[in-house]
Amino acid sequence: MTLRLVSSGDGPALALRDHLLPLVRERGILEVQSGAVRLVALRTAAWTVEHWTPFNDLSPGEASSPGYRHALEHQRTRPDLPYGLDVWHTGAKVLSVLWADDGAFEVVHFARGPWEAEALAL
Repeated sequence: MTLRLVSSGDGPALALRDHLLPLVRERGILEVQSGAVRLVALRTAAWTVEHWTPFNDLSPGEASSPGYRHALEHQRTRPDLPYGLDVWHTGAKVLSVLWADDGAFEVVHFARGPWEAEALAL
């Protein structure tokens, strides 16, 4: 059994992610769709919200066999967290969250502050 420590800031960070995600998906602009990443960004005067998802096309040098992909997955010490959201407010990074379809997540960076209420008002 793996023990996972949860920060007291995880709940508010995930609530902000859940609030901002539909906004960036609805109003954001596709900036990158190549290789393994698809990046959609919402940029305003005060905010930059970037959301990336896996893009499933194989690169020319990548093997497509299921066995190869399975072997690569088992080389990693932790599961991939293929989705991400980064948030900057007035030029400072205030939130960075990674997650997977199975519910696993990691709050990489979370700077608490008045920006949280402003973000929830968007």
